[in-house]
Amino acid sequence: MIPSKIKEHLDNYIHQEVYVQIAVIKGKEKVSTKEAINKYFNSNHFRDLSEGRPYDHFIDGLNDKCLIKLLNSPMKDKVTDDEVIKGLQKKLKELSNEELENTFWEIETGEFVNNNQIKELEQERDQMIESLNLNNKDNVHKVLMDFCKKYEQLCIVKYPDAPLPLEILKSTGS
Repeated sequence: MIPSKIKEHLDNYIHQEVYVQIAVIKGKEKVSTKEAINKYFNSNHFRDLSEGRPYDHFIDGLNDKCLIKLLNSPMKDKVTDDEVIKGLQKKLKELSNEELENTFWEIETGEFVNNNQIKELEQERDQMIESLNLNNKDNVHKVLMDFCKKYEQLCIVKYPDAPLPLEILKSTGS
């Protein structure tokens, strides 16, 4: 199972990116949120999202941080007070080479994942790609609105006094 911190981090990133792009279109074009979403469908950002690029970028980043790459690093035995480095050193000393080849470090959250969890991320990517198929624009509109709602919910918690340009929660009563 994907660690919840990683899932939350990736979801928040995607929701924020979608929200910002739609808010920019709405403000620039002076259109409704629904019309901004419709215009968003024609953007390069939507194309990248609907092709799963945020997931691909994230997964590529994980693959770059395979712990086996640190096996001969001078950091492995360096004395430090840095808790993050200490955690990495501990993993490098405890795990076998086979386990190190199957352990990846996600820097933003400090979590470790394995190949099976990366496969889960790939499955989530594929599900998102399917949900953003423009053959069903009504469904895609709903998916994007849900992303925006989730981002506004996050903003209300983190930044309670910040204005929300789309005001989706107000307009839907959620």
